[in-house]
Amino acid sequence: MADVFVSYSRSNRDRVAAISGGLQQVGYSLWWDERLQPSDDYAMLIESEIDAASCVVVAWSGAARQSLWVRAEANEALDAGKLVQLNLDSSRLPLPFTMLHFLDFSRWGGERQGSPWQDLQGRVGAMLRGEPVADARAGEAPRGPALQGLGRTALLGWAAIVLAALIAGAVAMAATGRLAPALFDGLALGALVLAILLLGMTAFLLLRVSAASRR
Repeated sequence: MADVFVSYSRSNRDRVAAISGGLQQVGYSLWWDERLQPSDDYAMLIESEIDAASCVVVAWSGAARQSLWVRAEANEALDAGKLVQLNLDSSRLPLPFTMLHFLDFSRWGGERQGSPWQDLQGRVGAMLRGEPVADARAGEAPRGPALQGLGRTALLGWAAIVLAALIAGAVAMAATGRLAPALFDGLALGALVLAILLLGMTAFLLLRVSAASRR
């Protein structure tokens, strides 16, 4: 029996082999379906290996999402409280797993320093030591980085407020005769250019949000 059970789609075998090899180098014993024999009762063996493992690493992808075996193995791991999720290609995870913490391996190139490898090693190690591992239901961020960078939306909002205040001030000064018409025309043209730029940047961010929400 192994410390870690690895669940994945066979179309991702090469990438999962690299991850599994790294975990084995750390010193963990692994079980994944390369150890199946033609004479094995697949369902019974997989069930017993999941029961015996202290941690189940599920490598999600577009292909894994469509696999009944991966879903079944992930459900077993979730029920047993031993699930660690990876996302190999930024595909949207199936419900209910999209609600839980996962590690983004979509850009992982085999490096062993920093995130996400150290995060994976830490979570697997904690489970093997019997330590509690927080998930999204315990207040940890439930999603990967698909919507990161949206702080720029707030900056666009503040820029729009400042632009509106400047325009309002210019109009007030022009109305009271304290701003020359030629200067007001120049300010109005500049404000129009800035407004067009802000609208374009806002549209771009909204398109990114829309695309990310469909993953």
